[in-house]
Amino acid sequence: MNLSCLLCYQASPSPVCQWCEHDIFFFDNHVHNQNLLAFAPVGRHVRHAHIDALTVLGLHTWPLSRLVHQFKFQHSLTAGKVLSTWFVNKKQHHKAAPPTLLIPVPITSTRIASRHYNQAAVLAKAIGNAWHICCDNRWAVRKGSTTQHHLSKTERVSNAKAVFALSKHCLDRYIARWGEKISVAIIDDVVTTGVTVDVLAALLKARYPSIVVEVWAMTFTPPPKSSLFNE
Repeated sequence: MNLSCLLCYQASPSPVCQWCEHDIFFFDNHVHNQNLLAFAPVGRHVRHAHIDALTVLGLHTWPLSRLVHQFKFQHSLTAGKVLSTWFVNKKQHHKAAPPTLLIPVPITSTRIASRHYNQAAVLAKAIGNAWHICCDNRWAVRKGSTTQHHLSKTERVSNAKAVFALSKHCLDRYIARWGEKISVAIIDDVVTTGVTVDVLAALLKARYPSIVVEVWAMTFTPPPKSSLFNE
């Protein structure tokens, strides 16, 4: 069956044609560091007071940003499947010991009603199924409807602290089963300043001091004039 590429709209046997995929910048564990917090062009722009590691598929620039937009705002589960498949295939050797649990960044019930799914939860489920890692969608809640993208970094911190909260039992049953030193990966579609995921990591570590918190994201938004634009 002939398909059209989600990006260039030419006939393609896969959702994204080989030519478009070839043009995409993907982070390489061997070149950019397995933990991107140790890679200066990313680490110095991402808040990580409470995050232990960061793994990202690629840059939030065209064409990856187009796929994220289709997935997030145009109900394209196919675009989400492409992103999760790429993440699995290109990050399969990212570390020897995978996290115990995948936990998607929560969205509000209003967003769920309009979008019909939490994009981070869809990604977490696909990645978890591929790597046989458990997922939990009820570990935290998000209240209110304020979005982060138009806020300053300081405003993002205040907003995130106000809108996110851990659920009553959160990860208690996993701690009881696997012990206090479990590792989790917070799943998100886009990391820009890192404020949201860092606040969530802080909440987790306040309740479970021995937990290890990674962040897995599909894209990172580089700041203006970032050296990453030259790669």
